Amino acid sequence: MKRRYLTALASGLALSVLFGSAALTASAAQDSAQQTSDVNISDAQATAETRALFADLRDTPTEHIRFGQQHATDEAIGANATQGDVFDMTGKYPAVFGFDAGLALRGDEKPGSGSDQSANATALANAIQDADSKGAIVTLSAHWYNPTTGGSFNDTTETVANILPGGSHSATFNAMLDGIAQTALQAKRSDGTLIPIIFRPLHENNGSWFWWGATHATAAEYKELYRYIVNYLRDIKGVHNLLYAYSPGGKFNGDSTDYLATYPGDQWVDVLGYDDYADDIPPWINAVVTDMTMVGNEAKSRGKIAAFTEFGRKNIPQSGKDYGNYDFYDALRKALIQSVPNIAYVMTWANFGGSGTSFQSYTPWKGSDGESEFVAFANSDDSLMASPENVDYSATTSAVSRTGSARIVTPVTGSRITSTTLQIRVKVDDVQISSINMDTASVSIIHEGTTVASVPMTYSCNGYFNGTINLADYGIALDQTSLTLTPQFATLDGTAISPLIGESGSITVKLGDKPQDDANVIDTFDTYDSDEDLRNTYSPNNTTRANISLTNAPGKGEGQALQLNYDFPSYPGYNGFARAFSPQRDWSAYSAMSMVLQADGSNHKFVVQINAGGVTFEAYPSLQNADSQELTLNFGDADGNGSDFSPASWDTANAGRKLNQQLLSNVGSFALYVNDNGAELPRSGALIIDSVSLTGERDPYSAEGTPTPTPSEDAEPINIDDFTSYTETKELRSAWSNRSHTDVLSLAEGPSENEKSMRFSYDFSGGGWLDVARYLANDETLSNWSDQRTLSLDVQGDGSGNALSLQLGTSTGTYFQHDIKLDFTGWRHFDIALLDNAELTQTWPDNSNKGTPMTASDLVSMKEIVFASNQWNPETDDITFAVSNLKVSPNSGNAEDDSAAQGTLNQANANTDTGNASDVSITTEHEGKIAVAHEESDETQSADVTNLPASSCPIANTEISGDNGGQPQTTAKGKKQSTELAKTGSSIAGIAALALICAAVSVITVSARRLHMSDE
Repeated sequence: MKRRYLTALASGLALSVLFGSAALTASAAQDSAQQTSDVNISDAQATAETRALFADLRDTPTEHIRFGQQHATDEAIGANATQGDVFDMTGKYPAVFGFDAGLALRGDEKPGSGSDQSANATALANAIQDADSKGAIVTLSAHWYNPTTGGSFNDTTETVANILPGGSHSATFNAMLDGIAQTALQAKRSDGTLIPIIFRPLHENNGSWFWWGATHATAAEYKELYRYIVNYLRDIKGVHNLLYAYSPGGKFNGDSTDYLATYPGDQWVDVLGYDDYADDIPPWINAVVTDMTMVGNEAKSRGKIAAFTEFGRKNIPQSGKDYGNYDFYDALRKALIQSVPNIAYVMTWANFGGSGTSFQSYTPWKGSDGESEFVAFANSDDSLMASPENVDYSATTSAVSRTGSARIVTPVTGSRITSTTLQIRVKVDDVQISSINMDTASVSIIHEGTTVASVPMTYSCNGYFNGTINLADYGIALDQTSLTLTPQFATLDGTAISPLIGESGSITVKLGDKPQDDANVIDTFDTYDSDEDLRNTYSPNNTTRANISLTNAPGKGEGQALQLNYDFPSYPGYNGFARAFSPQRDWSAYSAMSMVLQADGSNHKFVVQINAGGVTFEAYPSLQNADSQELTLNFGDADGNGSDFSPASWDTANAGRKLNQQLLSNVGSFALYVNDNGAELPRSGALIIDSVSLTGERDPYSAEGTPTPTPSEDAEPINIDDFTSYTETKELRSAWSNRSHTDVLSLAEGPSENEKSMRFSYDFSGGGWLDVARYLANDETLSNWSDQRTLSLDVQGDGSGNALSLQLGTSTGTYFQHDIKLDFTGWRHFDIALLDNAELTQTWPDNSNKGTPMTASDLVSMKEIVFASNQWNPETDDITFAVSNLKVSPNSGNAEDDSAAQGTLNQANANTDTGNASDVSITTEHEGKIAVAHEESDETQSADVTNLPASSCPIANTEISGDNGGQPQTTAKGKKQSTELAKTGSSIAGIAALALICAAVSVITVSARRLHMSDE
């Protein structure tokens, strides 16, 4: 298809834009971007190809939307789908390929393998090159592991404040970003041209399932982290072939307020995206159209790109039969092109396959129902699929300029200041450092309405300024009062450097630690300073953030209370808010929950929900009366008998479970919902809730003090896998596919005739640790080990002296490890005691329980079983073992043959081949796909980029996009040279422009060489 391209600007304007002597206002930039070849791109120094991609995506004709898929060619379900299921069905590739850089760079998803980030960056760059050669655009997401704890992306231990500039783990995060930079800078065509890439970091942040998400990071923290990512990659690492995508998760009911609540700003975003997954398909498509219309309008008004960055339909069965709505993809496309202009692309998730409840498919596959409909969809428009025209980046475009800005990056607004020594960091963007008046650069401090100080700011590096104030010197105590901080920056000619567009530039912080509630308090709502503070703690579910607020407590309450508004016309079905606890809380010392409720008499269904031990329980107090009342919801006795809580109706895997003390010892979340109880009832209303607390003290649950329950008399063993059901290796790999390392697996003969085994062969090319796993959760026949006491298996060793590491993961995120030393050949039988076994101990989380054995409560809900190579013998180059007859049973077993597992070594010390500690600490699930975390070596960490000597800055002073490296230039008299802020209408003479080009290229080349040398 011939794509529509815009004409080029005059070369004089292009040169003036490049060197920052001309700048458009934000509104002018947006208007110009739509009417000319200018692009309102986040990187003014973006490569020509990246600018061309921006323009092409932004100006996508309505009827020519692109289709994309995550892992489009390297994951598939079809038996012969070596190039992916889409190609297998249609003979065409999707127009957009997706990869996850966060997981691939760790070696946890394809094309990564092993723990060498640099090697994985090369592999990912090669995959990008391959996609480009097939005519596909590439987008990268990033399921980054928690930089503070080393836990997974679902480890929601608060970390964002730690990785912002100057934070305790900022260097760890920089090392992760270095992998992104390495990937982008290696992704080249054969002629050396850098391939443009869409990078989508920190996605779905309005949900609470990622460490960067709602309730774990404030809106201000999220915005600043996103900006830092762009600043670091663009300005410090010199990556200029990335477009940056912002993609919260749906739904927003067409309301841009919530969608933009965490929007970092036009200076850092190129693609306005949206993620959502389908359940009831026709209503879902209508909701998507509503939200994508809003996204499209916001993108158009900013001169940006609009995209449906991640979607999928749920519940395609493993059989591929009789699931209906086979025209799903075409129906979605038609609905979008009819109602939403200029959507660049839609991208569905990966066909990871798997088995049972872990099976994942987001498109049909060859031979499945829906194949013919998908083929018709793929053939309905040439733009849907990959083509040479899709990656034709020959259009001529220019980047619009931006006015300079100065912002406080730390502390962020809303922060708590817990030390009288306050360090302030300011970032200046799009201003040449030599133009700034260093003598007046400062931050004003206002305390309770009175200006008390002006803190001088000293230039450090990379556009960052630092300043420190001792609050005690000014009589300011940590007394719950507030400070307002405002940057005061100007150029040498007196022109003020403005704050970010749309922001005041001032931030407000609170002095002192946040007041803590008593141990039995769930929430009194009295410790929140504002509605925004409350909304940073409770994340919305099928509603808007504005529907939760602080109000005066009802008659039986005290102080502040929570007001929960419901609005079924706007958000049908249910509205609610959830609070996640990280770390999990122990409620086992209490037998009930109490609260004050001001109901509205609506008789809708009020849901009080808690997640305990990985199981979701609900209670349903009545809303029939409108009086203020004190409610008591009983947890029941130690075994959960007599509880007002029962498993949620949708949690069918845990139907019949009781809320016992064991489960209450690990409470992960607390939520409040209003469910629609019928169209005849009021369509909107409000509840007021206060003083939510735990009552009825009792002895807390203690694994050590609790007698181990005896397995029931009718308990039967559970066959986890005897491997006899598989007829070929592909089936085996599908069942054990909760890692992306299944290429090391093959189906082999078992220890006896007619038995089969899973063979694991690995050459340590990616490090000493490599794992495979089978997902057990949501299948109670495999996941409930309450009556089991022994895990037994047959193992074939290779005599290498390395180890087979077995990990057992529970639904609470706890992992236990047992190692079997392979100092034998042939088959051996092992019986491993599950309880009180000093050789089967907790490896994650890294808390006070690390190193302790499993207890009966751990067996209640198993998540997965993992087998891994563990290189204990550094003199070996490979490992081969096989496993057969894997089961758990109620009897205690016989462990006399288990001597091979004695003398467990510290895995980090054993992995001498890489020089890194790679001790597995946790495994987690995202959209059913499993990935593993490692503890990384500090040797690869980057320095704090906000606190380096100016002389070491890697950025040339003449660069303008994010700019800000280098030292201020001085004349012979020692005075700083003046360079004005870029102003609209300025121009550069041709000869001067050429001279500047030569100087810039020279400086950039020297900087690049220095970077290369330092990397070596």
